[in-house]
Amino acid sequence: MKILLVSYFFEPEITPRAYRTAELAKAFARRGHDVTVVLPNKALFADIPRRYDGIRFEFADGPAVSGAPNPATGKVRRSLPRWLVRLILYFYNHEYFAKYDQGLYRRLCDLKGEYDLLISVSYPVAVHRAVMNAFRRNSSLTARFKLAEFSDPPMRGEYNSRYFPLYDRFMHTAGKFFDRFVIPVDNALPVYLPFKPAGEISVIPQGFENSGITVPPYEKNVRPTFAFAGRFYRNTRDPEPLLRYLADCGRDFRFDLYLIDRDPYFDRMIARYNDLSRGEIAVHSPLPRNRLIPALGSADFLVNHNFTYGTATPSKLIDYSLTGRPVFSFSSDRFDPAEFARFMDGDYTGATPLPDPSVYDIDNIARSFEVLAGDK
Repeated sequence: MKILLVSYFFEPEITPRAYRTAELAKAFARRGHDVTVVLPNKALFADIPRRYDGIRFEFADGPAVSGAPNPATGKVRRSLPRWLVRLILYFYNHEYFAKYDQGLYRRLCDLKGEYDLLISVSYPVAVHRAVMNAFRRNSSLTARFKLAEFSDPPMRGEYNSRYFPLYDRFMHTAGKFFDRFVIPVDNALPVYLPFKPAGEISVIPQGFENSGITVPPYEKNVRPTFAFAGRFYRNTRDPEPLLRYLADCGRDFRFDLYLIDRDPYFDRMIARYNDLSRGEIAVHSPLPRNRLIPALGSADFLVNHNFTYGTATPSKLIDYSLTGRPVFSFSSDRFDPAEFARFMDGDYTGATPLPDPSVYDIDNIARSFEVLAGDK
């Protein structure tokens, strides 16, 4: 097939969306398809074309951008009362406007070709907006089967049509434009049913190439050692209940945090509780998967922070399953100190069930997309 992938993220960025796009592109190319990937013109993508065989890359029209989030934007938003944020988002939805890449739209308008499969990857949903606008304007760009991939629930699970009417209208339009929606987990399905019939929504998990990852044999640590990988969010993934317990428990420990997109708010929180505790909370820069998974495998157990809403499942559980280590799960509104104390003592009877890694093998995932497009 001729496959067109459009995304806002790609390797070497360390995000689930970057992995989603890159792993799919590589798998499709290995499986003999003609693959074109359209990306923003980010500076860190400059040498991508030289590193991937069999994949054609197109970049957004315009000067290169850093691609890093603007910390000032988040700081201003956090300084505003919640009612004012809601009012602003009623008219100016950030996923629809602020994330919209005009250069991505212009590149798609210049692109020519008849593709068998189009996969538009969000977050942000503005990628779908650019794709829809370009396909309407550019008659030289066609796709036999158009697929919108939604890796994250809208508005981090806070979506409500009364709050975001423009977004709601856009999603209804997207439901008519794309032949099918793809979501990564079953429990997100209700979010998309207002915009697409259940028969036109497919669940295809995140996929990874895991064959080259090896984890050293586990050796018990002298002091309880546990680790977390990912990012924290205010309100929906706030680690304070766990950090407060660690400061009060009076025990020695080591807690390794591999954090993406550091937030000064959480940096201050972690430093404060680290000073109050008898143990050590160590913050590390994010690592690529082939280095992160072995590092996590050296811990006694791993920490999974669930979202407070039930329409998303942390993709890190896939990586956790490869480490062979037990996992303690909690959420911002549900933390069990007694259970965590048992984990620190080496009793893992309440460990979170982990997925079978073979389910997420990238070749199986690529095959699922091929089947949707009628290629298999």
